[in-house]
Amino acid sequence: MYEKVCGVVIVFYHPNDENINSAKKLSELYKVTIVDNSEKDINYFIPKAHIIKLNRNVGIAAALNIGINFFIENDYKYVILLDQDSEPDTLLLSSLINYSERCTDDVCLVAPSYYDRAIDKNAEFILCTDKGIIRQPAIGKNAIEASYVITSGSVLRLSSVSNIGLMNDDLFIDFVDIEWCLRANSLGYKILGLPWLKMSHEIGDKPINIFNKKYVNHSPIRHYYYFRNIFLLMRMSHIHPQWKKWELIKLLPRFFVYACFTKNNMKHISYMLTGIYDGLLGRVGKKK
Repeated sequence: MYEKVCGVVIVFYHPNDENINSAKKLSELYKVTIVDNSEKDINYFIPKAHIIKLNRNVGIAAALNIGINFFIENDYKYVILLDQDSEPDTLLLSSLINYSERCTDDVCLVAPSYYDRAIDKNAEFILCTDKGIIRQPAIGKNAIEASYVITSGSVLRLSSVSNIGLMNDDLFIDFVDIEWCLRANSLGYKILGLPWLKMSHEIGDKPINIFNKKYVNHSPIRHYYYFRNIFLLMRMSHIHPQWKKWELIKLLPRFFVYACFTKNNMKHISYMLTGIYDGLLGRVGKKK
Protein backbone atom coordinates (compact mmCIF):
# COMPACT_ATOMS: atom_id res chain seq x y z
CA MET A 1 0.00 0.00 0.00
CA TYR A 2 1.25 3.52 -0.95
CA GLU A 3 4.52 2.08 -2.24
CA LYS A 4 6.85 4.92 -3.28
CA VAL A 5 4.13 7.43 -2.36
CA CYS A 6 4.44 7.61 1.41
CA GLY A 7 6.87 6.13 3.91
CA VAL A 8 6.87 6.20 7.70
CA VAL A 9 9.64 7.36 10.04
CA ILE A 10 9.41 6.21 13.65
CA VAL A 11 11.94 7.42 16.20
CA PHE A 12 12.63 4.86 18.93
CA TYR A 13 14.12 5.59 22.34
CA HIS A 14 14.25 2.54 24.61
CA PRO A 15 11.05 1.12 23.07
CA ASN A 16 8.81 -1.27 24.97
CA ASP A 17 6.96 -4.28 23.55
CA GLU A 18 3.89 -2.18 22.74
CA ASN A 19 5.98 0.28 20.72
CA ILE A 20 7.67 -2.54 18.83
CA ASN A 21 4.39 -4.32 18.05
CA SER A 22 2.83 -1.07 16.81
CA ALA A 23 5.77 -0.49 14.46
CA LYS A 24 5.53 -4.09 13.26
CA LYS A 25 1.86 -3.61 12.31
CA LEU A 26 2.62 -0.41 10.41
CA SER A 27 5.43 -2.12 8.51
CA GLU A 28 2.87 -4.52 7.03
CA LEU A 29 1.22 -1.57 5.25
CA TYR A 30 3.98 0.97 4.66
CA LYS A 31 7.70 1.17 4.10
CA VAL A 32 8.80 1.92 7.67
CA THR A 33 12.17 3.29 8.67
CA ILE A 34 12.93 3.09 12.39
CA VAL A 35 15.66 5.35 13.70
CA ASP A 36 16.64 4.01 17.11
CA ASN A 37 18.08 6.67 19.41
CA SER A 38 18.66 4.26 22.31
CA GLU A 39 22.11 4.34 23.90
CA LYS A 40 22.06 0.58 24.47
CA ASP A 41 21.35 -2.02 21.81
CA ILE A 42 17.83 -3.38 22.35
CA ASN A 43 17.04 -6.72 20.78
CA TYR A 44 13.90 -6.73 18.60
CA PHE A 45 13.00 -7.99 15.16
CA ILE A 46 10.72 -6.23 12.68
CA PRO A 47 11.38 -8.08 9.41
CA LYS A 48 9.72 -5.62 7.01
CA ALA A 49 11.14 -2.44 8.55
CA HIS A 50 14.35 -0.66 7.68
CA ILE A 51 16.06 -0.24 11.06
CA ILE A 52 18.87 2.21 11.77
CA LYS A 53 20.36 1.69 15.23
CA LEU A 54 22.47 4.65 16.29
CA ASN A 55 23.49 3.24 19.71
CA ARG A 56 23.50 6.81 21.02
CA ASN A 57 20.99 9.58 21.55
CA VAL A 58 21.47 12.15 18.80
CA GLY A 59 18.21 13.95 19.58
CA ILE A 60 14.80 13.90 17.97
CA ALA A 61 15.71 16.39 15.23
CA ALA A 62 18.78 14.51 13.97
CA ALA A 63 16.95 11.17 14.18
CA LEU A 64 14.02 12.51 12.13
CA ASN A 65 16.46 13.93 9.58
CA ILE A 66 18.07 10.52 9.09
CA GLY A 67 14.67 9.00 8.34
CA ILE A 68 13.55 11.89 6.13
CA ASN A 69 16.76 11.71 4.08
CA PHE A 70 16.26 7.97 3.55
CA PHE A 71 12.90 8.57 1.89
CA ILE A 72 14.13 11.56 -0.13
CA GLU A 73 16.99 9.45 -1.49
CA ASN A 74 14.51 6.70 -2.40
CA ASP A 75 12.20 9.08 -4.29
CA TYR A 76 9.18 9.03 -2.01
CA LYS A 77 6.64 11.83 -2.22
CA TYR A 78 5.57 11.99 1.44
CA VAL A 79 6.65 10.71 4.81
CA ILE A 80 4.61 10.23 7.99
CA LEU A 81 6.56 11.24 11.10
CA LEU A 82 5.80 9.32 14.29
CA ASP A 83 6.93 9.11 17.90
CA GLN A 84 7.04 5.60 19.33
CA ASP A 85 4.20 6.44 21.76
CA SER A 86 1.70 7.70 19.19
CA GLU A 87 -1.33 5.55 18.44
CA PRO A 88 -2.44 6.20 14.84
CA ASP A 89 -4.87 3.79 13.23
CA THR A 90 -4.50 2.80 9.60
CA LEU A 91 -7.67 4.64 8.50
CA LEU A 92 -6.33 7.88 9.98
CA LEU A 93 -3.00 7.52 8.17
CA SER A 94 -4.57 6.65 4.82
CA SER A 95 -6.95 9.62 5.19
CA LEU A 96 -4.01 11.95 5.88
CA ILE A 97 -2.17 10.69 2.81
CA ASN A 98 -5.24 10.98 0.57
CA TYR A 99 -5.83 14.54 1.74
CA SER A 100 -2.16 15.44 1.21
CA GLU A 101 -2.40 14.17 -2.36
CA ARG A 102 -5.19 16.68 -3.05
CA CYS A 103 -3.27 19.66 -1.65
CA THR A 104 -1.34 22.22 -3.65
CA ASP A 105 2.46 22.20 -3.50
CA ASP A 106 2.55 25.10 -1.03
CA VAL A 107 1.07 22.84 1.67
CA CYS A 108 4.16 21.30 3.23
CA LEU A 109 2.59 19.55 6.23
CA VAL A 110 -0.80 18.02 7.01
CA ALA A 111 -1.66 16.80 10.51
CA PRO A 112 -4.56 15.37 12.49
CA SER A 113 -5.95 16.92 15.63
CA TYR A 114 -4.79 15.16 18.73
CA TYR A 115 -6.08 14.23 22.13
CA ASP A 116 -3.46 14.59 24.86
CA ARG A 117 -3.96 11.66 27.21
CA ALA A 118 -1.74 13.18 29.90
CA ILE A 119 -3.82 16.31 30.44
CA ASP A 120 -7.12 14.88 29.13
CA LYS A 121 -7.56 17.60 26.53
CA ASN A 122 -8.10 18.02 22.81
CA ALA A 123 -5.34 20.28 21.54
CA GLU A 124 -6.20 23.41 19.59
CA PHE A 125 -4.62 24.54 16.34
CA ILE A 126 -2.49 27.64 16.89
CA LEU A 127 -2.26 30.47 14.37
CA CYS A 128 0.19 33.34 14.82
CA THR A 129 -1.09 36.62 13.40
CA ASP A 130 0.13 40.21 13.56
CA LYS A 131 -2.63 40.93 16.09
CA GLY A 132 -1.80 38.01 18.35
CA ILE A 133 -2.16 34.27 18.86
CA ILE A 134 -5.41 32.65 17.74
CA ARG A 135 -6.34 29.35 19.41
CA GLN A 136 -8.59 27.45 17.02
CA PRO A 137 -10.69 24.56 18.40
CA ALA A 138 -10.15 21.31 16.51
CA ILE A 139 -13.75 20.96 15.34
CA GLY A 140 -15.56 20.88 12.01
CA LYS A 141 -15.10 19.27 8.62
CA ASN A 142 -12.83 21.87 7.04
CA ALA A 143 -9.05 22.02 7.15
CA ILE A 144 -7.68 24.62 9.57
CA GLU A 145 -4.57 26.60 8.72
CA ALA A 146 -2.10 26.51 11.61
CA SER A 147 1.26 28.10 12.23
CA TYR A 148 2.58 24.83 13.62
CA VAL A 149 1.55 21.32 14.63
CA ILE A 150 3.25 18.59 16.61
CA THR A 151 5.53 16.36 14.59
CA SER A 152 4.02 13.00 15.42
CA GLY A 153 1.24 11.99 13.05
CA SER A 154 2.02 14.66 10.48
CA VAL A 155 2.51 14.01 6.77
CA LEU A 156 5.47 15.88 5.28
CA ARG A 157 5.67 16.75 1.58
CA LEU A 158 9.27 15.82 0.84
CA SER A 159 9.68 18.18 -2.12
CA SER A 160 9.32 21.09 0.32
CA VAL A 161 12.44 20.07 2.26
CA SER A 162 14.78 21.35 -0.45
CA ASN A 163 13.45 24.87 0.21
CA ILE A 164 12.66 24.76 3.92
CA GLY A 165 15.51 22.55 5.07
CA LEU A 166 15.61 19.71 7.56
CA MET A 167 14.82 19.81 11.28
CA ASN A 168 17.19 21.99 13.30
CA ASP A 169 19.39 19.51 15.16
CA ASP A 170 20.96 22.33 17.20
CA LEU A 171 17.79 22.16 19.31
CA PHE A 172 18.24 18.42 20.02
CA ILE A 173 14.71 18.10 21.45
CA ASP A 174 11.86 20.50 22.35
CA PHE A 175 10.49 23.13 19.95
CA VAL A 176 11.94 21.22 16.97
CA ASP A 177 8.51 21.01 15.34
CA ILE A 178 7.60 24.63 16.12
CA GLU A 179 10.89 26.00 14.75
CA TRP A 180 10.56 24.02 11.51
CA CYS A 181 6.92 24.98 11.00
CA LEU A 182 7.52 28.69 11.64
CA ARG A 183 10.48 28.55 9.26
CA ALA A 184 8.16 27.03 6.64
CA ASN A 185 5.57 29.78 7.30
CA SER A 186 8.21 32.46 6.78
CA LEU A 187 8.94 30.99 3.33
CA GLY A 188 5.29 31.03 2.28
CA TYR A 189 4.37 27.41 2.99
CA LYS A 190 1.10 26.36 4.61
CA ILE A 191 0.42 23.86 7.39
CA LEU A 192 -3.04 22.34 7.65
CA GLY A 193 -4.74 20.64 10.58
CA LEU A 194 -7.58 18.23 9.88
CA PRO A 195 -9.94 18.40 12.88
CA TRP A 196 -12.07 15.43 11.85
CA LEU A 197 -9.05 13.14 12.08
CA LYS A 198 -8.04 12.54 15.69
CA MET A 199 -4.97 10.85 17.12
CA SER A 200 -4.25 9.98 20.72
CA HIS A 201 -0.89 11.21 21.96
CA GLU A 202 0.81 11.81 25.28
CA ILE A 203 3.24 14.62 25.99
CA GLY A 204 5.46 14.43 29.04
CA ASP A 205 5.14 12.69 32.38
CA LYS A 206 2.28 12.76 34.88
CA PRO A 207 0.88 16.33 34.67
CA ILE A 208 0.92 18.87 37.49
CA ASN A 209 -2.59 19.84 38.61
CA ILE A 210 -2.97 23.31 40.16
CA PHE A 211 -6.42 24.82 40.78
CA ASN A 212 -7.93 22.40 38.25
CA LYS A 213 -5.45 23.46 35.56
CA LYS A 214 -3.13 20.76 34.28
CA TYR A 215 0.43 21.60 33.30
CA VAL A 216 2.48 19.30 31.09
CA ASN A 217 5.38 17.96 33.14
CA HIS A 218 8.78 16.63 32.10
CA SER A 219 12.03 15.39 33.60
CA PRO A 220 14.66 17.94 34.72
CA ILE A 221 16.74 17.37 31.58
CA ARG A 222 13.72 18.08 29.37
CA HIS A 223 13.10 21.28 31.31
CA TYR A 224 16.70 22.23 30.52
CA TYR A 225 16.02 21.92 26.78
CA TYR A 226 12.63 23.60 27.09
CA PHE A 227 14.01 26.74 28.72
CA ARG A 228 17.24 26.81 26.70
CA ASN A 229 15.51 26.42 23.37
CA ILE A 230 12.98 29.17 24.05
CA PHE A 231 15.90 31.59 24.23
CA LEU A 232 17.52 30.06 21.14
CA LEU A 233 14.29 30.61 19.19
CA MET A 234 14.13 34.20 20.43
CA ARG A 235 17.32 34.82 18.42
CA MET A 236 15.81 33.55 15.14
CA SER A 237 14.37 36.13 12.75
CA HIS A 238 11.88 33.71 11.16
CA ILE A 239 10.15 32.97 14.48
CA HIS A 240 6.91 34.94 14.59
CA PRO A 241 7.14 37.89 17.03
CA GLN A 242 3.74 37.09 18.54
CA TRP A 243 4.95 33.57 19.37
CA LYS A 244 8.02 35.05 21.08
CA LYS A 245 5.83 37.40 23.10
CA TRP A 246 3.43 34.57 24.04
CA GLU A 247 6.20 32.25 25.20
CA LEU A 248 7.94 34.94 27.24
CA ILE A 249 4.66 35.70 29.04
CA LYS A 250 4.27 31.99 29.91
CA LEU A 251 7.88 31.54 30.95
CA LEU A 252 7.75 32.86 34.52
CA PRO A 253 4.53 31.00 35.53
CA ARG A 254 5.96 27.76 34.11
CA PHE A 255 9.22 28.25 35.98
CA PHE A 256 7.23 28.80 39.19
CA VAL A 257 5.11 25.66 38.64
CA TYR A 258 8.10 23.42 37.92
CA ALA A 259 10.13 24.95 40.74
CA CYS A 260 7.42 24.52 43.36
CA PHE A 261 5.33 21.52 42.37
CA THR A 262 7.74 18.90 41.00
CA LYS A 263 9.46 16.12 42.89
CA ASN A 264 13.15 16.80 43.45
CA ASN A 265 12.38 20.43 42.67
CA MET A 266 15.91 21.70 43.33
CA LYS A 267 17.16 19.61 40.43
CA HIS A 268 14.43 21.05 38.20
CA ILE A 269 15.40 24.58 39.28
CA SER A 270 19.08 23.91 38.57
CA TYR A 271 18.37 22.51 35.10
CA MET A 272 15.96 25.31 34.20
CA LEU A 273 18.42 28.01 35.27
CA THR A 274 21.23 26.29 33.36
CA GLY A 275 18.96 26.10 30.33
CA ILE A 276 18.21 29.82 30.50
CA TYR A 277 21.92 30.60 30.92
CA ASP A 278 22.96 28.38 28.00
CA GLY A 279 20.17 29.75 25.83
CA LEU A 280 21.26 33.32 26.46
CA LEU A 281 24.83 32.32 25.55
CA GLY A 282 23.63 30.57 22.39
CA ARG A 283 24.81 27.08 23.35
CA VAL A 284 23.28 24.38 21.16
CA GLY A 285 23.10 20.61 20.75
CA LYS A 286 23.12 17.94 23.43
CA LYS A 287 23.68 19.16 26.98
CA LYS A 288 27.30 18.61 27.92
